[in-house]
Amino acid sequence: MITLITLYLISWSILMITVLWQLPQTVYRWIKIITATLFVLIGFYNDQPMIMITLVLFFIGDVLLAFADGGKVKRWLQWGLASFWLGHISLIFCLITQYGFSYLALLFGLILVVLLLIIKKGFSTINFRGLFGILIMYCYTLGILCALAILHYKLNPLLMLGILIFTLSDVCLIFWYFYPKCPRIIKLINVVTYFGAVLIIALS
Repeated sequence: MITLITLYLISWSILMITVLWQLPQTVYRWIKIITATLFVLIGFYNDQPMIMITLVLFFIGDVLLAFADGGKVKRWLQWGLASFWLGHISLIFCLITQYGFSYLALLFGLILVVLLLIIKKGFSTINFRGLFGILIMYCYTLGILCALAILHYKLNPLLMLGILIFTLSDVCLIFWYFYPKCPRIIKLINVVTYFGAVLIIALS
């Protein structure tokens, strides 16, 4: 376990460097896949099957997005988003079975949809490539997940913290894949928060 975590931290650090130095997409792609493979292996030590399923779905999403070439290949992009969306559903199911459900989460989900609409309106050059409807559903589900993490925070602080950080990473992802010439710092924040979040979730 310690060895896996050490390898993960090394791979994650190299991934940050590839983004910071803007190394070729091929380098980023394979380092990302290696890092994602490591968080799945770490997840095998978790005793919650739904967490393991979530991590596998995130891994599939990572592989698909790695081949989406920054969002230029639409088919990989949409399938990658679909895999992450299923990962959200799996994580929501895990939270509901363990800690219960609150209808407030359904209302809170609208907040991220509104945020998506604000981003769409505020950034005229953003291009959702015909995936805006999918992104609305994606953001609504993510909002429900985030709400459940807030409502149940005291019951499992480590897991809920991972989910909240994961939410931040997904907001950055909107700019990475749909905003032309996305700032390097946004991409770096995504890599730091996403791979930090999944490590926390795997260890929770």
